[in-house]
Amino acid sequence: MEPIYSLVVSEPLRSNGILTCPSRRPSERRLRMLMFGHLTIPSRLVRSWPERARFALRRYIRRFSEAKQFRDLEREHRDHCWCGGRLGPFEWHRSYGVCQECGTYVNRRPLRPDQLNRLYSFDLYWHQRQQSKGYPTIEHRSAHDRSDGRVDYWLKLIEQYGPSSGRVIEVGCAHGVLLTELHNHGFDGIGVEPDEQTARWARESLNLDIRSGLFPSIELPSCNLFLAFDVLEHSHAPLEFFRRIAQLLLPNGIAILQTPVDRYDFCPPFGERFEAAFDDLEHLYLFTDRSICKLAQASGLEVVSLKERLWLHHEICVLRKG
Repeated sequence: MEPIYSLVVSEPLRSNGILTCPSRRPSERRLRMLMFGHLTIPSRLVRSWPERARFALRRYIRRFSEAKQFRDLEREHRDHCWCGGRLGPFEWHRSYGVCQECGTYVNRRPLRPDQLNRLYSFDLYWHQRQQSKGYPTIEHRSAHDRSDGRVDYWLKLIEQYGPSSGRVIEVGCAHGVLLTELHNHGFDGIGVEPDEQTARWARESLNLDIRSGLFPSIELPSCNLFLAFDVLEHSHAPLEFFRRIAQLLLPNGIAILQTPVDRYDFCPPFGERFEAAFDDLEHLYLFTDRSICKLAQASGLEVVSLKERLWLHHEICVLRKG
């Protein structure tokens, strides 16, 4: 079966086909508008200044707090993309480069792989890190994820693209609210979390099969449906991630991934969500539709849809095992 591509490209292409905004380098005028637009347009001044001041204060407090919490996590240097492509400059964030082959944004100074268990530990990640980003701790996150609509959205995606029954594997299941819903709909579910304490908390809270280990190295059975929401961008090895999905999926099985994919003509990339997307502590790769297609092709997966998204920098990729 030929891959089905649901991709609409509105922005111009470079000569090598990389999706790009008009300029990777921020012009002085663009920077002035980003920083001082409320001054050049007086009607925005009263509305925007208090909000900008609060945002700046929260960002300062967050960065100061994170510097203390995570300063001893060791990093390494990366000078090439997952595809082997050379990294070009990316003027919007000094920690990232842009692959000249596929357009992936690559974190040049990611955490070392042996530091991931520390970062994603129960207390450091699901309590301190989440609170520093303004999210509830894991004990209260399920109610948050239900109330903001994401769980209902994911269930509709699965109903539209996925099977109606069978075994589902969710990597990065966290509090397990989606896995619980799928279990109630008749699926046989397995969840994966990198940290043993987090997995144990979810097992005891939900009475579901939640396993601890890093994907793609963890041993898992085959499945009809593979889910990974907000996980791929954290992986040191996206190609191995995709290839492991292809190994696990049964014929005609479906994988649904949610990850930042730059499909837009925004400068900086992802617009108002730039800072959340380019989180150099957690996000190792940020993708384009071109790079997702290259990953799928290299792994023997078919692209079903690249048109869905939960919201900005939470884009959806639907894949199928032929």
